[in-house]
Amino acid sequence: MGAEAGRTRNLDMKTATPSKERLVGQNSAAASSKPRIRNILVPIDFSQASLSAIQMTLPLVKRFGAALHLIHVFEPEYPLSSMAAIPLVVPELEIGKRVRRRLKHLADSNSVPLRRENIHAIRGRTFERICQLARKIEIDLIVMATRGNTGLKHLALGSTTERVVRYSPCPVLVVRGNGTKTMSGQQTATFGKILVPVDFSDCSLKGLAYSKKLAREFGAKLILVNSTALKYYVTLDEYARYDLPLLIRQVEEASCRRMSDLVQETDWKGIRVETCLRPGHAGEEICSEAASSKVDLIAISTHGRIGLKHVLLGSTAEYVVRHAPCPVLVIPSRERPLPDSSPNES
Repeated sequence: MGAEAGRTRNLDMKTATPSKERLVGQNSAAASSKPRIRNILVPIDFSQASLSAIQMTLPLVKRFGAALHLIHVFEPEYPLSSMAAIPLVVPELEIGKRVRRRLKHLADSNSVPLRRENIHAIRGRTFERICQLARKIEIDLIVMATRGNTGLKHLALGSTTERVVRYSPCPVLVVRGNGTKTMSGQQTATFGKILVPVDFSDCSLKGLAYSKKLAREFGAKLILVNSTALKYYVTLDEYARYDLPLLIRQVEEASCRRMSDLVQETDWKGIRVETCLRPGHAGEEICSEAASSKVDLIAISTHGRIGLKHVLLGSTAEYVVRHAPCPVLVIPSRERPLPDSSPNES
């Protein structure tokens, strides 16, 4: 990269707004690699939100020549307690047949011919069965909707989508349950702007590598966002508080240098790249930048925290899934084991 390219990578540290767009590596040969998407799985619960995932998926199936799989996970049915003596329980085999018929009808109504083996009716816990099936049949992408529950309801009930994001062995594309259009008003699966959060960790760089493939495939522009925030700052005396602005500035300058190095050292192969530094809570700033830049997709990697650490610290990826104004692609940095239970497919 020459001096001209170096000048275009400067970040405006005072305003923390995106730097001007630049075209990096324009003369490089286009890479032959593209996202490996041969099998796509769409969980369906027959709600309007889950049906919107179908509309997002169909263009991707066509673009990548992928095989579409539909799955519905059902819980065992029990009779009402007041009628416990009456055998109202529907046999599991019959439930599976009914579900498969509904999934087949759904596929036919969307002009999608599905083979019998691509229609899955499974009994059990929803997120577990989805992730188990994804491993079993080597799914490359899961597409599902989120209703965006927040507050007490979210804390009490959680989210199947967020659990799938947490345990999925492959990328998960999460669409908003209240619509099928991107932020720019385009039809689904047309990604002109892709926002990629980077914190310079190995897992975020894996996400960036996947996002580059997507950008080449769709001819999209990448917006790289780094968010910096001091989690703790303890003032031990009256004068220590005055060091805080200096400390914040040093952190921001360090992030600026690392972003500049990342852009300079990466071969973008003709991809348009924009950079942005937004001090503050990572999840909030990512969602805010997505809204202000009207991006069509956020592509974020997950660190894969488990256990108590995850409970205490939460996950930026899960926050973004819950609050983003556009579809979110979550790219796992490593596979996480599911609770031990065997699949039970009918």
